[in-house]
Amino acid sequence: MADEKQIVNTVYHSGVVTLLTVGYSEIGRKIFRRPAPKVDFNMSDVGMLSLDILLAMTTRDMLVKQGIIPENIMK
Repeated sequence: MADEKQIVNTVYHSGVVTLLTVGYSEIGRKIFRRPAPKVDFNMSDVGMLSLDILLAMTTRDMLVKQGIIPENIMK
């Protein structure tokens, strides 16, 4: 049962961070009028993708601390 909870919570966290990262990527694309970052070794794309992930992780932490989304969906 513990493995099941861990898998479900991992999928939940992955989904939240992925959706937030895609959202920040789209916002950045519209603001800077650049193509969305690709997973490549181009330093510009790596920097933009890292920033999107950093913003997504920070937003997720803030949403959990404010009680808007649960930390884990299975306890």
